[in-house]
Amino acid sequence: MKYTKKISIIIPAYKVDDYIEKCIRSLQHQDMPKEDYEIIVTNDGSPDRCREIVEALQSEFSNLILINQENQGVSMARNNAIARAQGEYVLPIDPDDYVVPNVLQSVYQNAATRNLDVLYLAYEIFDRQGNSVWETDYASKDNIVFDGVEGYFAPRSVEMKDPDRSWAVLYRLEMLQQHGIDYPKNVPFLEDGLFLGKVFTVAKRVGFSSTKFYQRTIRMGSATNSKLLFSKKAIDGFLLAVTNLMQFAKAIPKESKERGLINHVMAKFVFLPLSSCLKTNNFKDFFEIVKALKNLGLKKLDLHGCSGVYLRYGKAYNTSVAHFMVVYYSRLFKMKYRK
Repeated sequence: MKYTKKISIIIPAYKVDDYIEKCIRSLQHQDMPKEDYEIIVTNDGSPDRCREIVEALQSEFSNLILINQENQGVSMARNNAIARAQGEYVLPIDPDDYVVPNVLQSVYQNAATRNLDVLYLAYEIFDRQGNSVWETDYASKDNIVFDGVEGYFAPRSVEMKDPDRSWAVLYRLEMLQQHGIDYPKNVPFLEDGLFLGKVFTVAKRVGFSSTKFYQRTIRMGSATNSKLLFSKKAIDGFLLAVTNLMQFAKAIPKESKERGLINHVMAKFVFLPLSSCLKTNNFKDFFEIVKALKNLGLKKLDLHGCSGVYLRYGKAYNTSVAHFMVVYYSRLFKMKYRK
């Protein structure tokens, strides 16, 4: 496929009419010629004024594209934008966030000159009063090119915020297309985590940029800040993610470190619903999930490549479900009284 743009910026839009114009204008205030990049907004059946706002902005900006669809969720909104993309790289942006001025050209040059498959971009988090509360520190990684597995773990630490974010990351479109990687449908929580697990399994060259790029605002009501994690819908989504990863893993050699990464991500989607049930003493759903996992052939997990708490939980789970429960509640008790 011939790519006619350098970057395709994709934005899902649903109930964000208070924010989306500022987001789009920040993406227009850039140092890259308009003909070199496109901004694709997917209106996901939003009941507010998102569509009207974007249509009005199209009269100002020739590189702004609008896709209208019935409500299908953020994953399908992003997927439909990616399917329309003409850029060498794809850049997901959330509609209630913003990009600092005149950085897009340097972002592209960073990725292109180093032949990167993935480029992590720096971001800063602001509270609702506009105060900066946290920002990334990628300075030590600026000049390093990691392979995919190394790149997945490189930014993760206790201090890291949103380690499973897919926004403000540049992805080579050809890589996504070649491996059939897209966002999962009907996985309403941590869908980015499933997407990233696949991306970093196949990525060969991963870089980081410490240059200020992205401004994120904490907003009540967004999926990240909701109680969705403990819902039945989320639990069903986690199980669907496990099934999805099992299918994806079939093409990856069992003893490879890439398979180990898939195992690690799969363990996350196994233990998040189990842990959320135990945290709320929801034993009925807990044992339903255990039963579902066994039906998927996951009475025991492959722990090759797993690390941290997922390795600890995995060893306990592989001993017995009862032992996992003991280990989980013991850890919960220690964390409670450590505060």
